[in-house]
Amino acid sequence: MKTRIAIMNQFDKKSLPYRALKNHWRLFQKDSRKLSCKSFHSKTFGQTLSPHEVVRKTLNFSEELANYYNLYQLLLFHFQEKRVDEFFELIEENISKVNHYFKTVFRTFLKHKPYIKNALETHYSNAKLEGTNKLIKDIKRLGFGFRNFINWLYNFCSG
Repeated sequence: MKTRIAIMNQFDKKSLPYRALKNHWRLFQKDSRKLSCKSFHSKTFGQTLSPHEVVRKTLNFSEELANYYNLYQLLLFHFQEKRVDEFFELIEENISKVNHYFKTVFRTFLKHKPYIKNALETHYSNAKLEGTNKLIKDIKRLGFGFRNFINWLYNFCSG
């Protein structure tokens, strides 16, 4: 994220590269395999493009950004496919070649390597528990149409 902003700030604020990086920032954080093929009218480019085309055109403005984007996508792929060795190999190979924003993240990953490795290798997850906790909090927040939380507490917690 900060790398994109640093590269974006090298351009004039009214230039096409700056506007493309500013307006379509979400596309750079998505997994490239999950980008939609549906076309939309991009006001930035003034034409109908798919998200793949927007990313490709924007990456043409900066070779540095293209390199970081490809590295990010590769790391994301190895992480999602639970390829622990390849994930950390890629980090160790590139830690000396990247800017300080990426270095900070890479050092954090290496610092917590045993925990990340454990999380990727085991099939246990507390997602169901977290989902239940979120549901409870949402119910408390919404209160099922009661005017205020105290009325909700009185009806549901007094019995």
